[in-house]
Amino acid sequence: MIFFIAPTGDTWEMEEYLQQYGGPLRSRIRIVTYDDIVTQKELPLGTYVFAAIDRLSPTEREIAAHCWQELSRASSDITLLNHPAEVLCRYELLQACFALKRNTFGARRAAEFYRQRCFPVFIRYECRHSGSLTSLLYNQWQLAGALAKQLLLGRCLHNLIIVEYCETVDSSGVFREYCAAITGDRIIPQALVHNYNWVTKWDGRLVDADKAREQREYVENNPHAEWLRETFALAKIRYGRIDYGLKDGVPQVWEINTNPMIVRPAAAPTSLPEEQRNLLAPVREHFLRQFQEALAAIDSAVDSRQTIRIDVSRRQLRRLQAEKQFELRLRAVRGILAQAAHVPLSLLRHFRDKY
Repeated sequence: MIFFIAPTGDTWEMEEYLQQYGGPLRSRIRIVTYDDIVTQKELPLGTYVFAAIDRLSPTEREIAAHCWQELSRASSDITLLNHPAEVLCRYELLQACFALKRNTFGARRAAEFYRQRCFPVFIRYECRHSGSLTSLLYNQWQLAGALAKQLLLGRCLHNLIIVEYCETVDSSGVFREYCAAITGDRIIPQALVHNYNWVTKWDGRLVDADKAREQREYVENNPHAEWLRETFALAKIRYGRIDYGLKDGVPQVWEINTNPMIVRPAAAPTSLPEEQRNLLAPVREHFLRQFQEALAAIDSAVDSRQTIRIDVSRRQLRRLQAEKQFELRLRAVRGILAQAAHVPLSLLRHFRDKY
């Protein structure tokens, strides 16, 4: 049995996969939340995938590390992926890659903006996967102004990082984002996204016969396998998806998501016409076939009817409750500030455009 652990609200990625494509594995995968662990105070033996590490509160991460420790003691036959206390999240990974000269660009926490000397940069969340919060910023004044805007919108500096821009556009003005998954010891190229926007999200994705062929070659040939294996090992991640680009032919890490979207939600609208979806179908089918085989391979032979006790102290319970209440209050304050900031931000944009 494979147990997939994630915070409440961050389990839809695996749920969506199981509903759409994971039928053969549905009886072998069980989704567990940290609320479940706190309530039940026990875990069955089996394979455990610790997902969404960057989304954990400090107490959830503490409990997750305790679960890992107790499970590893229970049986040497148990497979455990993503040690919650050792995984490098986005900021730590970018710092490590820059220090080791694996990346040509650096990152720093938003509170250290006054130390930034290399431009252009952009601002993004440290622990969310929503892309850049800003356009490119070319000097200290633009950076300070952009951070002030984030504060007006109710965002906290300690949740934000400053990332130096890494130019990866080709001679035709196209950016490429490579995406590859790891499950256990298997690395599986997932997608290659082409876009005219340096923020290479699915919106504005470029798809034609030549680009579809390039994607098929990428997922079938896995051209960066050795670099990918080294990078996942550096991050101590054995389940997740890496997004990266190429600068002068050399891979550059953007991030590793330990709870990636495996398939698009069935109810989500798509801007791709049917003809383009058909072009990409072989890429999707190849990835899903490889991913299913990799998931099946990490299953443990231990008896899942056996359980171990997970002790959660009263102090941890109080901290969990306090963290949840703080997050709720923060969301409420953020909403109020965002509404209140609408008028002054509109005026600032007006004067900027006019003068």
